[in-house]
Amino acid sequence: MRLLLIVLVATAAWAAEPLELERGRAVYRDACEACHGREGDGKGPGAANLTPRPRNFVTGSFKFRSTATGDRPLLRDIVRTVTSGIRGTWMPAFGPILPASDLRAVSAYVLAFGPKEDPPDQLVGELQPLADTPALRDRGKALYETLQCGQCHGPEGRGDGPAAATAVDDQGQSAAPLDFTIGLYKAGSSPEDVYRTFVTGLDGTPMPSYGDSLPKEEDRWALVHYVRSLSRSPGIFRWLFAPRTSWE
Repeated sequence: MRLLLIVLVATAAWAAEPLELERGRAVYRDACEACHGREGDGKGPGAANLTPRPRNFVTGSFKFRSTATGDRPLLRDIVRTVTSGIRGTWMPAFGPILPASDLRAVSAYVLAFGPKEDPPDQLVGELQPLADTPALRDRGKALYETLQCGQCHGPEGRGDGPAAATAVDDQGQSAAPLDFTIGLYKAGSSPEDVYRTFVTGLDGTPMPSYGDSLPKEEDRWALVHYVRSLSRSPGIFRWLFAPRTSWE
């Protein structure tokens, strides 16, 4: 009965076919249930030993979205995360493993765990990045200081700001700010990925949306290019043996 309810509601909300949801359930059982739990509550048998903890899908709160703060993600947002994985966590990239149909099916099943509402509007769609220039980076550096990004991420972007030690997520776990010098981001490291994170924020973490604070496209891209300029090229040993962190 529970599965039937999920299928009917999800079909209405995300235009997923019943057979697709059934396939998503099978993929979820094999690939996701051990960490995220049978009920999607983040309490799978392997969850207790993982840092950060697996996402609780029931709340409908997702970090990586193209939608506004507080809104659920779109299906394509979940597909992107499942496909690419989340760097710095135990969430692997399933893109090389699963066919596109299974990636979509399991993503639709994941969304069905959350609140049953109509899909939200897309806040960040296709982007046309502004070219990275010294002048734009200088503007971004000034914005980094004005917005007090260093309070969490540190003055040099090393994740060592004065508020870093006490930062926690919505599950009460440590949510250490990202060390930008590493050059690897949970939601992707391309300019478009970093832009999306700045504009939408990461729900469930101390990272807010700067969409309202940066209404001008030029300022948004300036901050993106400045932050990305802080990264260093990692050596092979650092790449292989650097400890996992709860990057936010």
